[in-house]
Amino acid sequence: MRIRKAEPKDLPQMVQIESLCFPDDTAFPPGMFAYLIRYAVAIVACEPEDQILGFIIGYNSGNAGAVYTLDVHTGYRRRGIGKELLLSLEKRLAMMGARAIRLEASLEKPEAIELYRKAGYREREIVRNYYGRGCHAVRMWKTLQPLSSLPGIDSA
Repeated sequence: MRIRKAEPKDLPQMVQIESLCFPDDTAFPPGMFAYLIRYAVAIVACEPEDQILGFIIGYNSGNAGAVYTLDVHTGYRRRGIGKELLLSLEKRLAMMGARAIRLEASLEKPEAIELYRKAGYREREIVRNYYGRGCHAVRMWKTLQPLSSLPGIDSA
């Protein structure tokens, strides 16, 4: 598995994976992905032949970062792909100055909440109707380690 920056050519596969992970009324539309690939931090996990297994998109604003979405193709879950994508985004946002990262996870997806807990994220609040009427989310935060202590980051 290879982790790399998302490119415009990845858009069709990303939209397909998003449709597997989220219902139509909450999935990002293709135009939003095109925008985010260009202006946010978008990372994909792929096989050597550019088959995308999953992706993560986030951004940095001052000292805080955020995860827009983390999607792993349903056929490739429980293999550590989400964990690797999350770690890669954390490193990139830390290099951009983020000291903490925020995300929202659906209360209807306990497996996602567990992934984030294992990665060090902690629940702060419930966000009612985040994913539509009656579909609530939990907002989670993680304080990032200094860059020099993150695996794979040289302090020199």
